[in-house]
Amino acid sequence: MTFKKKTFESLLSSTFSNFEINFNKNLIKKISRWLFEELINDLIIKNNKTSYLQKYKTKELIDLIKRLNKEGINKKKYMIIINIVLVLAQRYKAYQLIIKKHPEKIPSEIIDDILYPSKLITNVVGTNIFTIVNWKQLNIEIKDKEPNFILFKKIINGLPSNHKIIKQRLDELHLGSATRTILKTFGYLTLEESYSHPLKKKDQVYRLNKALKDFFKIPSHNNPFFWRKNKLFTNTTITAYDMNGTPVLPL
Repeated sequence: MTFKKKTFESLLSSTFSNFEINFNKNLIKKISRWLFEELINDLIIKNNKTSYLQKYKTKELIDLIKRLNKEGINKKKYMIIINIVLVLAQRYKAYQLIIKKHPEKIPSEIIDDILYPSKLITNVVGTNIFTIVNWKQLNIEIKDKEPNFILFKKIINGLPSNHKIIKQRLDELHLGSATRTILKTFGYLTLEESYSHPLKKKDQVYRLNKALKDFFKIPSHNNPFFWRKNKLFTNTTITAYDMNGTPVLPL
């Protein structure tokens, strides 16, 4: 039996309501109309943990869904909103387990306090220096509002730490816009997902690997970005934000 569209409309409505997103019924019906029952069934039943959107805070996802609605939504953006709703619905289940402890807060605040327990970010040089032993311990964050900077965070218990942070200028790493584009592309890919970076531009990947290995003193044979069947992969987690401060979208 497939998951009925009416049930999916109910999921959209309840999720928007739970997170205080003021969407009207017409928009919910428009989103649902893009979907075949088989697709709805597939989206709901499959585990959504692989979504690249899982990397972002709840408030950032809510800001993104509001911006997409404001800009005007096409089929591609509808699918992004649907995936955001599925992430939010999963997180709301976790929220319900702790709601009694924080009755004065809205779900997004409580969820982000738990997933990202500290908002402390110190930019003083030398106070946040950390080491890693493999690339899975590294989160790379880039923002279009600060195109000349890159933020490194250590992954602790599966999440980027807000205590272990290094902020670095790209030019100090001898990197430029071309290598930054590689990072931004991985911002909207899921972990272990690849893309077809032009083989004639392998030198860009070489420069990026060299800069990161030199900075973190990782052995030369261990590359954070690597090729497999002419596709580019990475073992790092990369979060990227556009000029609006929301997660980057697929091209």
